[in-house]
Amino acid sequence: MRAFAIDGFGQVGSIRDLPDPVPGDGEVLVQVRAAGVSTTDLAVMAGMLKDYLEHKFPLVPGIDASGVVERVGPGVEEFKEGDEVYGFVQRPVMGLGTWAERVALPVGGIRPKPASLKHEQTAVIAHGALTAAAAMDAAAVSPGDRLVLLGATGGVGSYATQLATTTGVHVIAVTRGEYADYARSLGAADVIDYTATEPVEAARERYPNGVDALIDLAGIPELSSGFADLVHSGGRVVSVIMPPDVEGLAARGVEGILANRMLAEHRFPEIAARIAEGEIRLPAIQTFSFEDVGAALELQATRHVKGKLAIAM
Repeated sequence: MRAFAIDGFGQVGSIRDLPDPVPGDGEVLVQVRAAGVSTTDLAVMAGMLKDYLEHKFPLVPGIDASGVVERVGPGVEEFKEGDEVYGFVQRPVMGLGTWAERVALPVGGIRPKPASLKHEQTAVIAHGALTAAAAMDAAAVSPGDRLVLLGATGGVGSYATQLATTTGVHVIAVTRGEYADYARSLGAADVIDYTATEPVEAARERYPNGVDALIDLAGIPELSSGFADLVHSGGRVVSVIMPPDVEGLAARGVEGILANRMLAEHRFPEIAARIAEGEIRLPAIQTFSFEDVGAALELQATRHVKGKLAIAM
């Protein structure tokens, strides 16, 4: 099969021929029609997770995929050959990813693809939506609470904004000015353009009594620490990228939490159903051909993506 792979951390990578994966117990072999791109893929390729997870080389990146079941492994009864499915690589090993013509996926991480959605659409759901769900669970906000979202219009933020607003939370989206209308279309009650003003001071003027929670999806240290100062005692600061200053926050009665997708994987059936029913809309999507995966990586690395990027196989 053709796959995009790297032979070492920090390398550019290339499309090459690799052996087809073999589905193990509880897995299906999926012929990939589209795959998602995320900042986590960049982190994996750079070696930022090497101390936390096993990595296999040649390393094929990619967490999300949508495609057609080609073969089922032992013990699989939920799916059969020819089923259209989508989901994520639910395993504690990096490098057996979705940027390939075929991928073996554990059935716990896949769902039937709705007929109304294209593969390029379902390929950008699982990792982003479940990471957003984990962040929202950790923030534990209630209707009427004021929540600052850093990176509110990115791949995870596009879902987090909706998950928050559908529960009645007042979302303060911190994003680029050109994405303000997009943030409001997702339900954000307020938008702060961090490129046109001093965003922390702008928020302090608008919310002199502080905010109830901060979710950092951007990983910009000065922004994160500045907005964390606005969270009042009893509030929470959640990050999915870098650990918050737990001790410093605790000294003033604020809880700091590092969240990740694995904490919300049990919510995949619920999130999938809400998307299929139209309660949660898909983010803006820009699609690249497999041959242009390098361009997709370059755009993702700018950290200025509106919504999600997908690779059409």
